[in-house]
Amino acid sequence: MTAETATEIQTGGVGINQSSGVSIGQAFADKTLVACSLLVQTDDALTGAFCHGYLQAPTGDMLCPVQGGGYTGVGLPRLKRPVKMSPGVKLFATFDTSADAVALASMACYCASGKSAIFAIKAVDATKTSMTDVLTGATVGQSLTNERIVCSYQTYGGAKGVNDNQAGNSGFYIESSDGALKLMIPPNCDNTYASGNYTGGNSPWVEYAVPIPIGQNDVLSVMAGI
Repeated sequence: MTAETATEIQTGGVGINQSSGVSIGQAFADKTLVACSLLVQTDDALTGAFCHGYLQAPTGDMLCPVQGGGYTGVGLPRLKRPVKMSPGVKLFATFDTSADAVALASMACYCASGKSAIFAIKAVDATKTSMTDVLTGATVGQSLTNERIVCSYQTYGGAKGVNDNQAGNSGFYIESSDGALKLMIPPNCDNTYASGNYTGGNSPWVEYAVPIPIGQNDVLSVMAGI
């Protein structure tokens, strides 16, 4: 895999009695997937950081985000909704290399209607940058117009967090067209190797007590400070 690039995860056959190189929908056709997790492991290094993962329909639409973490990631979390497997359904994942530098910012959103979307962008030091839909390139407002976000997980691979020098903001944030702040949420950086203390674990969903309504001109941003 290449860092910061979505890669399809297919079956592997080393030491396992199954065929390698098969998409998840083909491998488990007619089954219903209810739980899934992704694990990042870098070769002879502790710097692999999980960014985001998702199941994609044959049409190219996102079916559901998938949680993940570093090599100490544990558990098999339930998906936000069951997904019927069929040929053409694929599983994708993206990772980053943790360092004291700007990193890929990711936010996976699940809405009250069942619609899902993931937004990501390479953060920029001391510069506000809009996060866009990984499948369409649209803003959060364009992608989720009139939807209500009920939960999300957010990740950032920077070894010292998203804003260690206070030149940016310590959370990802959604603003309306008139500049009103609708959401500020810190990313999960527990899947990074920082100061020799590797914690790992799956990216946790944040459940919102009040769903976040999204308008057409809303913008999701990240502003790093390294």
